[in-house]
Amino acid sequence: MPSYERASKEISKAVGSVMKRFHGAMADAGVTIDVLTAYAKKDKNGDPTGPAVSLAGYPCIAKIKVISTKDRAAGRADAELLLDGDRWPELADEEQTAVIDHELTHLELSIGENGLRTDDLDRPKLRLRKHDHQFGWFDEVVRRHGRDSIEWQQYEHFTEVGYQQLWLPFVEEGASV
Repeated sequence: MPSYERASKEISKAVGSVMKRFHGAMADAGVTIDVLTAYAKKDKNGDPTGPAVSLAGYPCIAKIKVISTKDRAAGRADAELLLDGDRWPELADEEQTAVIDHELTHLELSIGENGLRTDDLDRPKLRLRKHDHQFGWFDEVVRRHGRDSIEWQQYEHFTEVGYQQLWLPFVEEGASV
């Protein structure tokens, strides 16, 4: 099992900065985030026995979750951001900003007819937002079925010029990604 600790003040400050810069409505609503770092369990040689952070069985650099009202009442924040503390220092500042932005984008304020919904503690209600696109891929299926596989169809859909320009505007048309 990984070990956990509160993230450094520098990382927590970066999360606040990214929230203000890209997620102003959440910042204005006073959404709070507990930021933790996880470190992979090590074997007797000091090698990791697994990932520090995983989601659906896949290693990931970070994940975020909404904290229950019960845990908020116990003093927790509105959401928890868990970062892979082993890999985090390897990321450039711009990559760290992008990861934080990605995770914060998973959070949505719950808005009702009368505006922002709040819980029993008068804290903003949050819900998790799924990715706009999700890709699943088995190498052996695409090797067996090529262009007839769903994997290949996902690939073609993603690499269509229109989508490439929408998603990757920094790539020149016709350039290989």
